[in-house]
Amino acid sequence: MRRIPTDKNGKPASPPAINPGLNSRVIDNRRIPLITQTRSYELITPLFGGGAEIGRADSDTAIRGSGIRGQLRFWWRASRGGRFSGDLSRMKKAEDTLWGAASTPEKPMPSQVEVFVKVTDPGVALQPFLLELKERRSPVARSRADVAHPYVAFPLQPKEENIRRNGMNTVIHPVMNNVKFDLTVTFPGSQREEVEAALWAWETFGGVGGRTRRGFGALRLTAVDGSPIRPPRTQDVGHAIQEGLRKYTTDGEWPNGVPHLSISPNMRITHEHPDSKAAWDYMANKLRCFRQQRYGGAAHSKPGRSQWPEPDEIRRLTGARSYKHAHELSGVQKFPRAAFGLPIVFHFKDQGKGDPPTTTLQGSEDRSERLASPLILRPLACEGGQAVGLAVVLEGTGVAHVPGGLVLKEDKRRHPAAAMLTKEEAAEIQPLKENPDVLEAFLNFL
Repeated sequence: MRRIPTDKNGKPASPPAINPGLNSRVIDNRRIPLITQTRSYELITPLFGGGAEIGRADSDTAIRGSGIRGQLRFWWRASRGGRFSGDLSRMKKAEDTLWGAASTPEKPMPSQVEVFVKVTDPGVALQPFLLELKERRSPVARSRADVAHPYVAFPLQPKEENIRRNGMNTVIHPVMNNVKFDLTVTFPGSQREEVEAALWAWETFGGVGGRTRRGFGALRLTAVDGSPIRPPRTQDVGHAIQEGLRKYTTDGEWPNGVPHLSISPNMRITHEHPDSKAAWDYMANKLRCFRQQRYGGAAHSKPGRSQWPEPDEIRRLTGARSYKHAHELSGVQKFPRAAFGLPIVFHFKDQGKGDPPTTTLQGSEDRSERLASPLILRPLACEGGQAVGLAVVLEGTGVAHVPGGLVLKEDKRRHPAAAMLTKEEAAEIQPLKENPDVLEAFLNFL
């Protein structure tokens, strides 16, 4: 016999009322139809961080809805923020109306976009670095190139002082590989173009977790509402991205300092690779080679001095110079590699023999010490398991937009520094091929 539910007075309980707004929502005193989509994704590169603690993977919450909401907000600004004639307050008001903001009883600001994440495969944890024990020596961290290129995974490398202190018990945080998840988004039909623009830009240029601008957590959309999405052919990727930019990116003026896309961005797509990992490795290695170009050493048997001007400029500013580097190779008194993002830590291998101590290039003001790299590198999955590499430069950001300029921090001393080059200065720096735009020179190097 089925038991009839009762209330606290023993009377038959009324069934819950049917909510007539399940497929609509009242916004500004109007009932607006809602759209709900479930989009399925797989990560084609490992997930860096993504858990409740910054920089650490969490198998229980590999993908967090709050993180995705933040990504969608960013890519909404990057794709749609040009329609406010450069007015930051107007853009922020539209952003808060769509994505929500801090609410008060007098002024509730709920998000019009609901986000729900269901992890369908948490993936497997992999160590990007392993400790090797050498006889009568402390352990050494060795990179696992099969997990991630060491040039983009270096933040996960344990510090030498930690290894000396903890030995083989040194903690190395893992990355999560082969993660899959479903994202269910619900939003007003009147905001469809805005939300789909943010989703497209995030799926194309972004990712989940940390270090997405260096290719970690790169996405592949596999299905929408259960209908499979076929990846593009390698030769069609460029055309597909251009079509998306024309469809979703506004052509206008962005507020100052807001990173954004444009209809014709500074972008490169590499040749095809056998898989996503190969495309990612190719781009990471190209970045390493470009940033670390050196003159040949003794009989070219080992790397010589840098072809970039920063080492000599640091020696000039600090007044420290080893006898090996008594003469300057560059007369350019700039830090052009700041274009790739800040801070940059410079460590001289001969610092105990006269060369400068470890120094840090950063923004001069506390709120601008860091500069997220305007350069995005990531693989894009293509038909047949192949992949291409995508490199794009976000506009509206960079060293020219750092408030107060740059400083070189040396212990308690701070030296004013500069990064922007003239054409004449660029002509003296071999890797730039006379191009004063460092990021454009790198794209030409790909």
